[in-house]
Amino acid sequence: MHDASLNHRTPAELELVRALAVAISQRLRQIISREDGMGTDDDWCIYHAHTADFEIACGTLWSLGVCSAAVAEQTEDKHLLSLEAFELECHKRFPAFFFIYTKEEVERLLIKQSGTSWPPNEQIIDAYLRTVVDYGKDKSAHLPFPRGKQFLPTHPEQIAPMEALAHNGFAQKAGDQFIWTDQMTPIMVKNWIWDETDVDWFSIDRSKVSAQAKSVLASLKTDRLTEIRTDLQNMSITFRGLEIMQRWTGSTWLPAGQKAQFMSFDEAVAVSREIETEL
Repeated sequence: MHDASLNHRTPAELELVRALAVAISQRLRQIISREDGMGTDDDWCIYHAHTADFEIACGTLWSLGVCSAAVAEQTEDKHLLSLEAFELECHKRFPAFFFIYTKEEVERLLIKQSGTSWPPNEQIIDAYLRTVVDYGKDKSAHLPFPRGKQFLPTHPEQIAPMEALAHNGFAQKAGDQFIWTDQMTPIMVKNWIWDETDVDWFSIDRSKVSAQAKSVLASLKTDRLTEIRTDLQNMSITFRGLEIMQRWTGSTWLPAGQKAQFMSFDEAVAVSREIETEL
């Protein structure tokens, strides 16, 4: 495999970066349009909210030169207005707001570049995974991550990135399906999608997960646990799973800072996914 740290890339690697950059930008635009408080369909301005996944996704696009710093202003009707900020001081450091370009604009900007200053391929893949593991109301936009098993992309916009990943050895094609390769393991582990063993959290005991999900939801209906419920609602699926693993004993919640570890992290993340729409 070609070393992505070199100052040149193979044609397959150039296509990989272009496909992932388009996919990241479009996923962010989907998230903006579907999540309250992130912006409006007319703005395409995202506040990364100091959330690591959004920071890394926006920072990756920024390093590729396919998004720009933005300034957000509040109007009387409380919509965010985005203004491209090429000459502003905030453009000289990591900004809080980014203006996310259309697919056509991203493609136009990337086609002019040779890739000499782009970040490593693995960093761009990492940013892509962070946008498709969860977030947004459209569940079909969440990419499957089974380990060692064939899967179909669940959304049309996943096909181009998966084809490019396959051409670079990060996946294999099996007809119209794909299989993740071992080359993806370090990136998957980094994102807590897989662990360092052969276990992945999409292949756990579903009956146990369902039973615990029902217990967790039932416990959160009491007024006494309103604060915990609010905290869980504002977390991503992964971090909600971490909170459940640390504080849920199987019947009650421990105070913050204590560690119950009644279930494994894999199981807790699966519970987090199951309760997402009910919180």
